[in-house]
Amino acid sequence: MEFKITIEENRYIEKFFKQFAQYEEEIRDNIYNKLPDIINNRPYKIKPAYHLKRENHTIFEYKIIVKNANFRAAYTQIDNYINLFFITDTTIKREFVSLLERTNLVD
Repeated sequence: MEFKITIEENRYIEKFFKQFAQYEEEIRDNIYNKLPDIINNRPYKIKPAYHLKRENHTIFEYKIIVKNANFRAAYTQIDNYINLFFITDTTIKREFVSLLERTNLVD
């Protein structure tokens, strides 16, 4: 399946890319090129972010691995449209979900 992927422009994404500018190109490449492959071929790598919803849609999360760094990202998927709206260097899932829950990005 082909996907239309957007990376939302919000203060959390801006702050993240400002802090991790040296990885921005690789992270964007991962989102646009590896995420579709993971969804299509390794869906077990994609998990819901526990009970969290965004605009009444399930929030999914996956780990981004680049060079010597790991990150975790949150997105929603509606049919073939993916909107990635949060990335952090907090990779432990329960801490990631707790951090995301404290933002204004969830219902």
